[in-house]
Formats: sequence, structure tokens, C-alpha cells
Amino acid sequence: MLLVLATVPGSRGAHTAALIAGLVAGVLLLIAALTFYFYWLTTPSRRHSWTASAMVVLAAQVLASSAAALVEPTGDRGIAPWATAVDLLATAVVLVLMLLGGRALPNPQPLLVGIGLGMALTVLHAAGPVGQSLVAPSAATVGPLLITIVVGHLAIALLVARDHNLSEWSRNRLVLTILLVGLAQVARSGAFEGWATDLAAAIGQVGAAVLWASATFVMLRDALANQHRRSIVLEESLLEIESSLRGSREQLHEIRSTIAGTASASRLLDDTSISPVTHARLERAIRTELDRLERLVTQEPPASPGPVDLDATLDVLLAAHRAQGRTVVWEPSGGAAVHARPDDVAEALNILLDNAATHGGTASRVAVTRAADLVEIAVSDEGPGVPPEAREGIFDWGVHGSESPGEGIGLSVARRLVTEHGGTLTLAESDTALGSSFIIRLPAARRSEEVHVRDAGH
Repeated sequence: MLLVLATVPGSRGAHTAALIAGLVAGVLLLIAALTFYFYWLTTPSRRHSWTASAMVVLAAQVLASSAAALVEPTGDRGIAPWATAVDLLATAVVLVLMLLGGRALPNPQPLLVGIGLGMALTVLHAAGPVGQSLVAPSAATVGPLLITIVVGHLAIALLVARDHNLSEWSRNRLVLTILLVGLAQVARSGAFEGWATDLAAAIGQVGAAVLWASATFVMLRDALANQHRRSIVLEESLLEIESSLRGSREQLHEIRSTIAGTASASRLLDDTSISPVTHARLERAIRTELDRLERLVTQEPPASPGPVDLDATLDVLLAAHRAQGRTVVWEPSGGAAVHARPDDVAEALNILLDNAATHGGTASRVAVTRAADLVEIAVSDEGPGVPPEAREGIFDWGVHGSESPGEGIGLSVARRLVTEHGGTLTLAESDTALGSSFIIRLPAARRSEEVHVRDAGH
């Protein structure tokens, strides 16, 4: 506005300056209306959708009336009554939109509704002075029109004040905006003359525009910040749900594997052809696996890490796997022990044995060796091996081949369990085209723990 006043000759008159201020106010009000529309998009409300339409109409009316007055030929006294009549029509339109919002009727396109009505009012402003196709009201009717405009703005302000879906500070600013726009319309009508009237019109329009534009900016900022906080909470909730679901799937994966081995072993107990030694081994395997299954289902607190006899653990697991018709070649290590939780070691080994049977056929091998302070357990199979392109992500959760019958859970769980005890689980490099070998490395039990394990075994 200051730029126009400084550069355009003849713009420094009070009336012209007030009209330029009206143009600036109209632009600001239109920006505020669009900002409120985006606010409505973040917090959808039927009532606020009609408010957004009403604010677009109000902004278009201020902008169109100021522009029409600037291009008005001087000396044409029929324009002020015509502009006042259009102001009254705009006030009625805004009032109707606010009443529709109070009834919570659907308004799926508030922006299009507001722009359409605002363009219609703009055409009416242009039709009076240009074509003289419509009859302008007489100067005597301007007074009643102004009174009606004031009453209409008071009614709109009352409807806004009763909208408790908006915060109190935003309601107060919108009420003041409506009243200032009404004041400017009365001052601009031509019923009052003088620089004070032009100043009141300029202050009313610019003040309303700045007030509502700043308020809608703060409203949109707060709404976006609130949406951001909600998205963070929702993301955290989804992560918790995903973590819980993943834990349930991991637990179900191990329960299903344990039940399969236990069921096969229990069916063999009725076979009279098996030797007493095998029968006793199967009974011990069933008891051990059922105890582990009970701990899985009841989610007992995990036991403290301690010495784990690998020979005893493997003897139980292999009995269950052999009961399912699988061939596993294994030579006892003679007392190798690792420092870990017994159930975690058993679960990791069970996963690797299942994986070998699923992808490598029924024949597999287990080898236990000790090097320095580590114990190495290799589980190998004679299957097709792991393709080079699949080796990198084979331990990722949920990753499995398109033809794989598994869910891509087991190897990820096994690696996690081993890693929690300071160990590693890797896929060994294969020199041959067939077979794969997974190697667990765990810290060896201390010498005193190994003696305790051997004494317990004897």
C-alpha cells in the first residue's frame, strides 16, 4: 500500500488511499480464508467448512468492492447505493453460510462454494457501474440498507461467538474481524463524508485483515503441531503393536517347532521295537521340551545365564528331531559348555536344525569345537545351498525366498538370541555348490563352570 501511495500520482487522497487499503485488506483476508481452509483440512468439521466458505465470500466482497470503487468514474453518484446493496447481499450470503454451519450440514467443497459465491458478488459489483443493466437503489434507501448491514454483521458475530468448536481466542478475533468489516462497509457507503470516514474504513478493513490473517496462521500452526504430535504417538503405538506382533509370531514359531518334535517323540514311545535306551532318551526329550514349552507359553522370566552343557542339550534336541524321521550326524564333544541361558541355546539350535531339515533335506550334521574362549557349533546340510544374492539379507526378519515354505522368522530369532549372549551366528562360505553351514560362536563357560557341569552329568 505504501509503495502504491509513493509511486502512483493522485493516490494520496484520503478516499483513494482508503480504497487502496481495502485492496490490500481484501488480499490479506483472502490469504486468511485460504489458511483457515487448510486449518479445516487438518481438523475436519462440518461447521468450520461453512465458516471457511463464509470467509472466502467476505474476502472476495472486500476485494471486489474496493476494486470497483477505484475504477468508478468520478461524479457518478449512483454507485454508492449500488455498492451498499451488494454489501448487504454479501452480508446475507455470509449469514446464510454461518447458519448452515450451525446446522452441521455437509459441505464437501467449502473452497469451491466460497469462490463461486465470491465471483458472483464480483460480477454484481462490475455490473452496476459498467452496464447499468440493473437498477441501483435510491440514495434514500442507503440508510435502511446500512442499518440492515450492521444488524447482519452483529448476527454473524453472534453465531461465531457461539461456535465453541473454535478456541476462545480465535472466536474473539473472528468476531472482531466481522465487526470491523461491517464498520468499514458503513464508512465506505458514502453516507458519511470526510477524511475521518475514509480513515475509519481503511483502519477497519486493514485491521480486520491483519487480525484474522495472524489468527488463522497461529491456528494452522497449532493444528499442524498437534497433528505432528499425534502422528508421533500413533507411530509409537504402531511400533509397539508391531513389536508385540513380532514377539507373538516368534513365540508361535518356536512353540510350533517344539510341539512337532514332542508329538513325534511321544508317538514313538508306543513302538515296542525301540530299545530301552532309545525309549529313555525319548522320555527325557519329551520332558525337557515340555518344560521349555511351558516356559514359552507362560512367559516366565528368563533364567540367568550360566553354564550350558551342549552335549546334553543336543542329545535332547536330536532325539526329538530323529523322532520326526530326520537323520542328524553328531559326535558328542566330551563336555563342551557355553555361558548362556539354556532355553536360548536350545531354541537357537532347534531353529538351525529345523532350517537344515526344511531346506537341506532330512540329512544334516552338527559339529562342536572349542577354540580359545569360544565354542563353535556348526549345523550343516546337503541341500542346494543359499544363493549368492540371498546371503546378505538371510538373517533379516521376515525375509525368505519366494519358494521357501518358511516365514523368514527363525534365522532372525536365532541370531538375536545368540547376539544377546555376546556370540555370533554366521553363514559359512561354501567351497562346493551344494549345502550350507550355519555357525554359532558363543563364549565358553569358565573352567569352574565346566567342572560343575561335568559333575552334574556324572
